[in-house]
Amino acid sequence: MPRIAIVWDFDGTLTPQESTGAVVEILGASGGSKKFWADVKRLRGDNEKPTWEHILAMDAPIWMYSLSRLAFERQIPLNKEFFKRYVAPRITLYTRVAAFLRKLKLVEERRDLKAANVEIHYFIITAGLKHLVELLFPEDLIRWTFGCVYAINEYLGDPKRPESIPTFCMDETAKTRSLFEISKGSFENKKRSVNSRVKDEDLWVPFRDMIYVGDGMTDVPALSLVRRLGGLGVVVFDPRRPDAAKEKLKALRLDKRADLITAADFDPDGELFDFMEARCVQIGRRHRAELADI
Repeated sequence: MPRIAIVWDFDGTLTPQESTGAVVEILGASGGSKKFWADVKRLRGDNEKPTWEHILAMDAPIWMYSLSRLAFERQIPLNKEFFKRYVAPRITLYTRVAAFLRKLKLVEERRDLKAANVEIHYFIITAGLKHLVELLFPEDLIRWTFGCVYAINEYLGDPKRPESIPTFCMDETAKTRSLFEISKGSFENKKRSVNSRVKDEDLWVPFRDMIYVGDGMTDVPALSLVRRLGGLGVVVFDPRRPDAAKEKLKALRLDKRADLITAADFDPDGELFDFMEARCVQIGRRHRAELADI
């Protein structure tokens, strides 16, 4: 069955907030999230020379470890129950995100797409916390979420001393791996390794039927991969702070990193929706034409 995979970044793309920072604030870190991230940058070597030895993507293990230490000191497990009760209520998506996603999925009901049995599926690849992000959407809306994960362990067998162990750290390189997980279908098929060779006709979704949506430089490897393999890339920015994103967007435009750069406006009658709808229809019609040639 032909599929269209629309893959979303989270922080800055579906929400204007920095979701992990909300966890830091709730845990009451000294100096708040600003100092927390400053400490992460210090630990990863931002202030050391030569700077060329620094790899930005490696901050994921540092902040996950730092956050787990903070939670351990307060005897709080970084699990779904904690995220649901204390953190999720503080995270706000951009206005009308859910309505946007539901309306866009209805494109698969168009006669020309229905004739080719084309389905539209949503994925999220976030450098934030998977189990937190999953709580922010209706269960039937997102096919799969990739993100940072903790497992909870009882320190020295004491249930009153929960220890949050980082078991998966998402960085820029892992984002590209997640795209292959989607393309090959290994995200839901344990028997299919992401490193296995899969024939084009057996792919869960080929890259040419994929659209990646992100908000900045950390999404460049994913944007580049998807576009190089025939898919589409979209970059969005906070419509309330266009000037703050000006230089970043200028670099993305000059480097031709995306097929569209637009405001994170989820009005179902806006530019972002019009572009996404048109591209889904275009992909669907291609599948229909290919069926006609068989």
